[in-house]
Amino acid sequence: VLRCCPTTNSYPVSRMVPLPLLLNYFEQASKQLLSVADVEVVPSKLTLNWHRSRVVEAQLTALTDTLAEYDGRFDASVVQDVLRQIGVGDFNNVDECNEELRKTLVKAMEQTNEAAREAFARSVVFVEMSDSSNQRNLNTHADLDRSTLMEYCGLAITAMRLPEIQRFLFDGTRVREDIKCEVFSTPEERLLYIQRLLWKAVGWEPDTASDQMKQLMEGNSELMKDTEVMETVMKYMSSVTVAATNASMGSDMAENMSTDGTTRVVNVTYSEKVVTSDTIQSLSAPTSNSMNEHKNEQQSLEQRQQRDVAKMRQAIHDEFMSLSPDEQNKTLVKAKQAQDAFLQQVMNTPPGAERVILMKSIDFETQKLLIIHKMCATGE
Repeated sequence: VLRCCPTTNSYPVSRMVPLPLLLNYFEQASKQLLSVADVEVVPSKLTLNWHRSRVVEAQLTALTDTLAEYDGRFDASVVQDVLRQIGVGDFNNVDECNEELRKTLVKAMEQTNEAAREAFARSVVFVEMSDSSNQRNLNTHADLDRSTLMEYCGLAITAMRLPEIQRFLFDGTRVREDIKCEVFSTPEERLLYIQRLLWKAVGWEPDTASDQMKQLMEGNSELMKDTEVMETVMKYMSSVTVAATNASMGSDMAENMSTDGTTRVVNVTYSEKVVTSDTIQSLSAPTSNSMNEHKNEQQSLEQRQQRDVAKMRQAIHDEFMSLSPDEQNKTLVKAKQAQDAFLQQVMNTPPGAERVILMKSIDFETQKLLIIHKMCATGE
């Protein structure tokens, strides 16, 4: 129990930190981090450290506000030490913290850490979008270094999770009302724009960096031997693919929305959105020196995908037509049931990674039934 010192009328500083104080701090920090991207003045020599310092300032402000409620009984440095200890699984200096409460504390810390990562990425993207005139000497070295690649991938992975970026990729919605940027017609062009912004943010000329990424993916880089780097690059590729696929599927779903906001139960185009290794490499390592070149590459990729889909549809069509009339009718009943179940799943699954996982998890037999239903519904 903390006792007030009779001579100074103040509290002795405790080395034990109560759980409510820590939870209060995490809540305050998450709120403070939301304002990190609200920037009025940007330094002429913009660096990532400037964004990092703003994230740290937000966290320190939250800590100061939290400690103010405890009348000086806890020192900021002590609380910071305890926070670091919690980060490595040491709860010895957390007062009255049982196993269940530890889980609550760890979850709150993880959520705040994620909020910090998002605040950093949001600040970087927003400033880059609104301050395109910022003059920097971008790196055009022949070799992309490890630290830059890890920084870029980490930024991009987090950026793809931001709701503002997801909306922007979907239909070009401004990330913030006061930020204007170039207008693009497709999710792919908007994605390339975000990638190029992030390369500039880490100090690299986008086309040079993209060429280096291409060499890495082709196995022509020493970084291929670095397991941690390649794991991070794979996560980056996955996050970009999820974001792009979701934006494209969102466009398809929007086209099938009637004026009253309900989804028409026709013409679901899931089969045309095939995610292949070519798609992943195209999205993760754009090699164009201009938007036109990128557009040509994208069109070529889409044409290859359309040919593959056409072949598969024809094979399914031929197999269906070879059935007896009785078997065809039974198959059509199954196809209608599969279509209804699929649409219900789509409507009950939120946009984002979960919906992409749903699309990828459809087994081949169900895919065949969905394609048969679509062909028969459209008279193909």
